[in-house]
Amino acid sequence: MKLHRFRYSPYARKAQMMLELARVPHEVVEVPYTDREALAKLTGGYIYVPVLELDDGRAIVESREICRYILGLSGAEAFVPSRLAGPVWAYHDHIDGAIEDVLFRIASPFVRDRWETAFARALYVLIKERKFGAGCVDEWHANLDALIAKAQRLLAPTLETLSHEPFLFGATVTMADLALYGQCAMLEEAEPTLVTRIAPELRSFMRRVEARRS
Repeated sequence: MKLHRFRYSPYARKAQMMLELARVPHEVVEVPYTDREALAKLTGGYIYVPVLELDDGRAIVESREICRYILGLSGAEAFVPSRLAGPVWAYHDHIDGAIEDVLFRIASPFVRDRWETAFARALYVLIKERKFGAGCVDEWHANLDALIAKAQRLLAPTLETLSHEPFLFGATVTMADLALYGQCAMLEEAEPTLVTRIAPELRSFMRRVEARRS
């Protein structure tokens, strides 16, 4: 099994942590940002990440479908306890929706600057500008403090819970935690200080999730 990813993709990092915590043997394949030929051949033309390549050659695309597949594997079913399925998925979707919308804007200028070539940086900006308008990445960087303040407001209830519990629904890691972890991993990959600028507690949370791998 292979997980094709970009290192900063929160959805790929979520799926990767699911596989690691469930102890599912897998290989992580870093997709070259400006060369997705192999990915397109694997998927029949789909060039986004994550993509989960199964041992029989099939490819699963779309983050939620990948998560659902992994949840069906031995060791992963506990990520969505049946008695908490509703609230766990609701929080997961909140993180992948409203929270992601703020956090990716915070991360994007730093992700752009980490690409090694001028073409990769230009392509990254072009993709963002086609959706959000010309100059959006520079605008997000200029408004970084305001975006961080907005993230802090949106995450305040989450941080309140994590001040009392190791994870969002108690003592065990759920899909809710994995979604939050993926977003934090995106921030940390973009610029290591971003997580603590939003809330030092988030870095402690990340380390608790990672510790469950051992």
